[in-house]
Amino acid sequence: MTATPPLEIRAAEPADACALTAMVNLPGVRHGTLQLPYAPRARLEHRLVAASDEHFLVGEIVDADGVRRIVAHGGLLPRKRRRAHVGEVVLIVHDDHVGRGYGASVLRALLDLADNWLGLRRLELEVNADNLFAIRLYERHGFVVEGTKRGDVLRAGELIDSHVMGRLRDTPQRKTVQPGETG
Repeated sequence: MTATPPLEIRAAEPADACALTAMVNLPGVRHGTLQLPYAPRARLEHRLVAASDEHFLVGEIVDADGVRRIVAHGGLLPRKRRRAHVGEVVLIVHDDHVGRGYGASVLRALLDLADNWLGLRRLELEVNADNLFAIRLYERHGFVVEGTKRGDVLRAGELIDSHVMGRLRDTPQRKTVQPGETG
């Protein structure tokens, strides 16, 4: 067995749209998410180019041939107005790299962004009820199943259930700086 290459996490860029499109069209990614077959590159390009408050990350490795490859992708989509304390989490991992910790690394980066930089109190996501690997990953990071949507997702001609999962955190603490201290 070969060693797992280290993951570098960075902000997603419009130039990543081609690699991300290939990844969302993989059978395993499509099976575990709400992605439709034959997703066009333009959809991802538009999302990565659009000026918004959404935060998209990619996880890259350098493979044995020295080529940089995106193997994980995640997003944090903050809500607005009376739900400005809430963010939605999305996460996918390349079919060939599932189970190597790459998804967990990108998820940790998203949680750090949510907790320590955006001050989000609630994170939520939806996951197919039969995606046990993903459910366990989310549970390890503080998410709990809050409800099940029966017959929610049409996949390959069959209706399957999905779970709504959430993670609540306390409101960020205010640090008081004393006179003469630097912040």
